[in-house]
Amino acid sequence: MADPRPAHVHRVRVRPVDCDRQGIVHASRYPVFFEAAMVETLRSLLGSYRELEKHGIDFVMAETSIRYLNPARFDDLLRINVRVRTLGTTTLTMGFDADVDGTAVATGWNRYVSFGTPELRSTPIPEDFRRLFEPRRPVKR
Repeated sequence: MADPRPAHVHRVRVRPVDCDRQGIVHASRYPVFFEAAMVETLRSLLGSYRELEKHGIDFVMAETSIRYLNPARFDDLLRINVRVRTLGTTTLTMGFDADVDGTAVATGWNRYVSFGTPELRSTPIPEDFRRLFEPRRPVKR
């Protein structure tokens, strides 16, 4: 089961280059925003994306899905909540919920495969990283 709490919250200000002729964020920009949110999530969990590289692995995107809910516009501040949806032996699926001032604008997910470097083939996610991605359990009171 996915953790309801975000692993990380990423913020991005919408620039003119992100918008279409109608001044609305173009659909092609959300994958870029979500990928940046993933990298920043890894940085927040690991201290640096290079920690993956030091352990000889990298995450390669295998699948993505995005649902567009409401328009975001130039100069809006997007807040992207990032969550671990699923954690497999060699795969990690991250969920993304983007909003502007509490109004949902897009939701989606990316499934990543852990690849060993430099041989570039699927490899199990190391146990020390797995612990970082596992859903956090609520504290009982």
